Amino acid sequence: MLGNIWNTILVTPLFNLLVFLYNLFGGNMGAAIVVLTVLIRGLLIPIVLPSIKSMQKQRDLQPEISKLQKKFKYDKQKLAQKQMELFKEHGLNPASGCLNQVAMIIVLIALYNVIRQFSVDVDLATINDKLYFASLKFAEGVTINTKFMYMDLAVPDPLFIIPVLGGLFQLIASRMMKPFVELGEKAAKKTPDKADDFAYNMQEQMLYLMPLMTVLIGASLPSGAALYILATTIFSIGQQYLVSGWGGLTPLVRKLRLSAPKK
Repeated sequence: MLGNIWNTILVTPLFNLLVFLYNLFGGNMGAAIVVLTVLIRGLLIPIVLPSIKSMQKQRDLQPEISKLQKKFKYDKQKLAQKQMELFKEHGLNPASGCLNQVAMIIVLIALYNVIRQFSVDVDLATINDKLYFASLKFAEGVTINTKFMYMDLAVPDPLFIIPVLGGLFQLIASRMMKPFVELGEKAAKKTPDKADDFAYNMQEQMLYLMPLMTVLIGASLPSGAALYILATTIFSIGQQYLVSGWGGLTPLVRKLRLSAPKK
């Protein structure tokens, strides 16, 4: 039952859209996946953008949070309560910053199921049964091209280049969000227990675990799914930059003279 719902609302529509783009780009599966990623991320903007702005608001509240940490540094329960009251007062959810990653993972799972259907032993009859329109259906005997650059998108990247690039770009995205985490970490160090701030510790763990997870997951998935991870991470960096600038990368960017310091 749940499997049918999952396929109906996400996997099968993505499958049809990918085949449409594959045909549009002359049988280039790699280009189809990249364009599909951009389209998906564009559709997710109404969901992801509020979470990015929420993280900005949390960063802006840092001075007030620091005051609470000093005031209740020996009462962890009270500190947590006051922090949650502060977040509630400003309409913030400490976990909202994870929505970006959650959305990416949900689509990644669906796309993995899509790409898996373009395996070496592809069954054209099965594929055609899932296509909505006759114009999308493949003729008998046609070979679906899953080659892109040096890779076969239906199997893992043999050189691990795409997964590693995905991890590096994820690290860049994480560093761009670093100021919020870094400020929280500095405030936490002023208290006896550095684990006193659940919200900031949760954000910090996510920021540094995601690059490693990106590499490990990307290396085990078909190259097509790893390509999606890379493309969606680059899109996220651009989105993050438009909303809040370079963030934690600002000092490095200024050193490289890519961005003039603010007056």
